Amino acid sequence: MMRRASAVLLVVAAAAATVVTAGCNADNPGSSYVIPGPTVPTRVPTLEPFVWDTRDELANWVENDAAKGPLAVEGSGAEAMIKITRADQQWVVRGPDFAPAVTGVRTLRLRYRWRPDSSLPATATQTAYVTAYFQPTTPIHPWDPAAQAAASATLQATEDWTSIDFRPAQFTPPIDVTYCYLHSLGANRGVLEIDRIELVR
Repeated sequence: MMRRASAVLLVVAAAAATVVTAGCNADNPGSSYVIPGPTVPTRVPTLEPFVWDTRDELANWVENDAAKGPLAVEGSGAEAMIKITRADQQWVVRGPDFAPAVTGVRTLRLRYRWRPDSSLPATATQTAYVTAYFQPTTPIHPWDPAAQAAASATLQATEDWTSIDFRPAQFTPPIDVTYCYLHSLGANRGVLEIDRIELVR
């Protein structure tokens, strides 16, 4: 009797495992799942194609429903900047939608000034990590059609305006994109200012 009961339990356990496995495979957990965010229309045309440098141009990246975090646009004209007053917090800035898509994008270039808080100890990390995500028009990986193209940058502490090109990761440029956004999980305490954003083609 005990042997028969054990056999029944093994059959039930095997059936349950099969159902769970089938459910996991059906969702294809190895693929990205991108939830579309709000669209960001172009508020003003840029003076240079795909270069955001003036107050009105930079505001397009901050003053929309997709942007999150301690963000503000300060200054006027070409002297304006995006100011992230709490760089230790997570933030997102999202550029406008491109219609038609921008072709031949190689990466993104940023002009920035990153000033860690003066109260931090000398041993504290002085770098800030930022990722640029591009929405491609065609899949960048055959096994993951929903994946976005990412490029990363490590910002060094500086009192002077400094330009940096983001390093493509897991995709080979050039690509065609319909929008781009910048994201950081946070750095040390301090202020990060962005003076210019540029798509490099």
